[in-house]
Amino acid sequence: MLASACASRTVPPRAAFFIITFGALVGPLIAGTAVAQTLGHGIVDYRVVGSLPLVGGMAGGILALLAAYAARIPVSASVALVSATIGSLFVTHQLHQLMWSGVAKVGVSLIASIVVGFIAGAFVYTLAVLAFRNVSWRTGMRLMHLQFASIALQSIGYGANDAEKIMGLIAAATMIGAPGASFAVPLWIIAVSVAAFAVGMAIGGVRIAKTVGGKLFRIRPLHALSFQVASAATVLTASAVGAPLSTTETTASAILGVGAADNPRALRWQVARELVLAWLLTAPVGLITGVIATRVLRTIFHGGP
Repeated sequence: MLASACASRTVPPRAAFFIITFGALVGPLIAGTAVAQTLGHGIVDYRVVGSLPLVGGMAGGILALLAAYAARIPVSASVALVSATIGSLFVTHQLHQLMWSGVAKVGVSLIASIVVGFIAGAFVYTLAVLAFRNVSWRTGMRLMHLQFASIALQSIGYGANDAEKIMGLIAAATMIGAPGASFAVPLWIIAVSVAAFAVGMAIGGVRIAKTVGGKLFRIRPLHALSFQVASAATVLTASAVGAPLSTTETTASAILGVGAADNPRALRWQVARELVLAWLLTAPVGLITGVIATRVLRTIFHGGP
């Protein structure tokens, strides 16, 4: 998301950072916590399986995301976390506790975010070209400051979707040992999750931004405005129905859609293929890291393999 905000150089990075952080904070307050409920209560009931699958799944998911960060590849946090949780449940012999309907929702959301993001990016850019074709260059550049609003929408979508994944898992952790407790995401969990996101964006956002924002094609202000609007619309729609998807993948797909609609020959399709391959590999990598992390944790805390 930081990549899309800064790629066209219309919005200063510092301003983009604060807009994104604030939007991520208010996103759950505006759109609700349906995605948090899906990740925290709709994949597995942690009150039943206990803390090891929760911690092992989170650790495995984080390891998968760190590997993607090292390779400067944007991947889906929900797919990494869910696949790592499946690996953790396998190690603890509790796969029968998995709610496959929730897993299917995550899988469908991943595919839909890529396809819909691409189509929406191409569609919005085509409309933008028609809308601004008779506008002077100076007026057009002024209108490009609408990116401040589109970035805000994107960040609200992030807060209502991506950020809610870790919120849901933290909320689930507070419920372990309280079988009668109803699932809820208090404000302090929202604040802690957004703070962690802001720190991560400050540390690693620029690395991934160089892949998403700089290697696919040369992004101009109209391109950025188009894929920001397309991504925000896709993510907010998914958040309303509790479908967890990746804002990063949705934005990258929208960027590809905009590039294809503008000039397919200028788009670096080799980079696009590498992104899609990385997205497809997220699940098996998360599964493996979930198994490894859970085995290590069980050995440390329980003294057994």
